[in-house]
Amino acid sequence: MVRASLTSRPLDFLYFCFFLIHIPASLLLDFQILYPSAYLPTFLLALRQCGELVWFGCFAWLELLFQFPTFFLECEVYGMVRSHSIYVLILAYGASTATTTLPCIFYILKEHSRMTAVQQIILLSSYIPFFIIPLMMAVDMGFRVYKIIRSTEVKQKKA
Repeated sequence: MVRASLTSRPLDFLYFCFFLIHIPASLLLDFQILYPSAYLPTFLLALRQCGELVWFGCFAWLELLFQFPTFFLECEVYGMVRSHSIYVLILAYGASTATTTLPCIFYILKEHSRMTAVQQIILLSSYIPFFIIPLMMAVDMGFRVYKIIRSTEVKQKKA
């Protein structure tokens, strides 16, 4: 199914750009907890020693195994402007990402005594968009899928 160009669909264009930006962000930042210690700066090694961040490691694995591969599929489908079939995957991605990012935001807010105000602002400004945009995706795709299902139900009732 061919639709209007990506630039004529502002939300889809935002999502496409988000996926493109998230690829290097994941590789350079999010996956650091999964990399061998030899590849990390010394100050990041201390994070690995913090037992209370086990949840963060779980989220990093979820991102690596589910979210990261979907970036490429989503970019390809959005770039080719092909079909509505990607909606369910984007809905799942958005819900998963918002769910795993929100605890990170709350952790930063809770642990404010361990960092300066500037460090906290920098961290929050980098995490909040990665919460808001996926949440928007989940809600938007939920409504899109609902419209498709509703339209199909109406057609079936008429038949």
